[in-house]
Amino acid sequence: MRVLVIGGAGYIGSAASRFLWERGYDVTVLDLLLFGGESMVPLLGKPRFKLIRGDIRDEETLAQVIPGNDAVCLFAAIVGEPACNRDTRAAVETNLVAARKVVKVAKDLGVKRFLFASTCSNYGVLDVESVATEESPLQPISTYSETKVAAELDVLAAASQRFHPTVLRFSTAFGVSARMRFDLLVSDFTLAAYRDHEVVIYGEQFWRPFVHVDDIASSVGLVLESDPELVSGEVFNIGSNAANTKKIELGKRVARQVAGTKLEFVRRDTDPRSYRVDFSKVIGRLGFRAKWSVDRGIRELHQALSAGVWIDPSDPRYYN
Repeated sequence: MRVLVIGGAGYIGSAASRFLWERGYDVTVLDLLLFGGESMVPLLGKPRFKLIRGDIRDEETLAQVIPGNDAVCLFAAIVGEPACNRDTRAAVETNLVAARKVVKVAKDLGVKRFLFASTCSNYGVLDVESVATEESPLQPISTYSETKVAAELDVLAAASQRFHPTVLRFSTAFGVSARMRFDLLVSDFTLAAYRDHEVVIYGEQFWRPFVHVDDIASSVGLVLESDPELVSGEVFNIGSNAANTKKIELGKRVARQVAGTKLEFVRRDTDPRSYRVDFSKVIGRLGFRAKWSVDRGIRELHQALSAGVWIDPSDPRYYN
C-alpha cells in the first residue's frame, strides 16, 4: 500500500511514518518542516520512502503529491492551545481550511483510505462522574479543539462507497519520539523532576487520558489494515482506560520514578479541561491494545534524559 503521511515529520507523525515503513508500506511524508527535518534522517535514502517539503495550504502541492497513493494520513496541524493562540489565523487556515482541501483533493483523485488525526481535547470539560465515548457531546473550549471538531465533521461527511475516512481522537501523547516534545504533560513533568527535582502542578484534580506515540502509530496501521466496513465514517478514541489519570496522580507517578522529586500544587483555571475517556469501541471493534503504560513511559524518558540524549531539552524546537 502507498501511504502519504501529511505532517509526518512531527512528534506523532514521525512515529507513524516509521511504523508504516517498517510494516512494508511505501511511505511519502509531506511536511513544512517548521521544526526541522531531523526526525526523518533514519528513513532518508531508504527504499519505499520519500520526503517532500511543502505546505498543505497550497492546493497545487496537494495535487502533485496525493496522486498514486492508496491512503492519506493527515497529521499536519497547529497543535495545542498555546500555539493556536499565538497565530489564530494560521491555526484556522491549517487545521480547518487546509484539512478540507486535503479531503476534497484526496477524494477527487481516487484515494480510498483517509485517516484524520484529531484529539480527545474535543471533549472539553466533563462532569467528574462522566466518561466520554465517541458518542459523547463535544465541548471544544479553544481554537485548537474548535478547528479539530469542525474538521472532523467535514472528514466524516466525505464518506462514500469509494472513499473511507476515519477519525482518530488521540489521548494526550507521551513517549520518546524522533521529533521530541517536552511541552506535553508526561514529558513536562518528567523533565521538571529530572532537571529541577520539583514538579509544579496546576489543576491537580483534572483528568487526562494518555497514550504513547508508539501505540498511536500502531493504531494507524490497524485502521489502514482493517476492513473498510469497520472503519469507514467512524470515530475511534485511541488510548487505554488504565491510562486515564488525574494530574496529581501523574505527578506522584513521576515522583516515584525520579528520586528526590517534590510536588507543588498551584490553583489556576486557565486550562480547565478535565475528561476521562472510554476506549471500548476501538478495543472491541478493531482489537486495539495499548502496550505502553504511563509508568513505563516515564521510565523511558527519564533514562533518555539521564543518558544525555538531548543536549538542551529547553531548546524551542522541542516545544509547540
